[in-house]
Amino acid sequence: MKNKIASIVISSLLYGASFSSFAEAPVGVRPCCAFGTNLQTEVGGIPVPFVSVENVLNIDDLGDHIYNDGSQGITSSLMGFGDESNGIFYSEKGGFLDSAHIRDTADFTYYLYGEFYAHLGTDHKVTLSPELKNRVVQLHASSDVYTETERQKMSIELAALTAYRFAQWHEIAQWFGMESVGGFKEYASAFSPEDLYSNMLGALLASDVITAKPKLSKDDFSLAMTKAIKAKFIELDVGTKEESKAQIKKMDGKWWDSSKRLPNKWVVIHREYHLGTELKPNGIKNGVEESVSTKHEALVTFKLMPNKNDIAFSALPESLKSKPYWTPNDFQQIADFAKAHDDKERVLKNK
Repeated sequence: MKNKIASIVISSLLYGASFSSFAEAPVGVRPCCAFGTNLQTEVGGIPVPFVSVENVLNIDDLGDHIYNDGSQGITSSLMGFGDESNGIFYSEKGGFLDSAHIRDTADFTYYLYGEFYAHLGTDHKVTLSPELKNRVVQLHASSDVYTETERQKMSIELAALTAYRFAQWHEIAQWFGMESVGGFKEYASAFSPEDLYSNMLGALLASDVITAKPKLSKDDFSLAMTKAIKAKFIELDVGTKEESKAQIKKMDGKWWDSSKRLPNKWVVIHREYHLGTELKPNGIKNGVEESVSTKHEALVTFKLMPNKNDIAFSALPESLKSKPYWTPNDFQQIADFAKAHDDKERVLKNK
């Protein structure tokens, strides 16, 4: 038994020194896209003239993937002033895709893989920046001993799943008023129908990249993701910028409302509240279904811990508010609450 524990500890120390030391946690999220095109804006209810957000790109406009690019400004992200640009794309096989969501979840998959590989089977805590709630990932101790191949495979699967869980929570936090950029609520992006499918693609693409080269550096990861995203977009038959804009405009009045101005919540009028780990793309028939494995989820608990922002959740049922913390097991109930609230608000708006 002692030999088994020693093996776990030595493996963790050696790998932690070689990998996680240069894989810092991503900061923030990439600023991108409420669903729509040529979106108008307002501040304090006053329309802002000459300002609109197009947020639709060609594949060749994506630029390089830059690990941990969540600190990039809105202008540089959408207007292509940085090395990396982001927007919404329409594809024949994957529906509408948001490249910022793909990239964010890919980066978290890479980061978590380093943490999980180094500490799998031990009592280890990963603390992340808050999103309304404090975010903590708790790995649980185990007496099991894994071969290097097993440790890599399990860590990749767990990283993809947990990164996707982060994305699920992000949608919830947006609905309850999270501000990634100070002063701007993100209601218009909460549960946008292309978001979670895009996040799942990011987790799976990063998984493929890491599987091919398990000890790749951040720069190598960024380079590989640049190629992987472009290849996936080609595989899913992403159209030109003009074709994507035409498809988005077809959804005006169904998924979005061009008469509304950001940051009005009801710029987006159709939302996807289903938080499953198996997803089909919205907006098309017979799209490519994707899924993330939950096989080893018992080894990790993603916890949303209380803090001073808990007032944002005051309308939730007491059965939720009384819990010491939330986990992904609570997410669907919270999303269902959001849906019921939105359904009532739509009815009142249409009277």
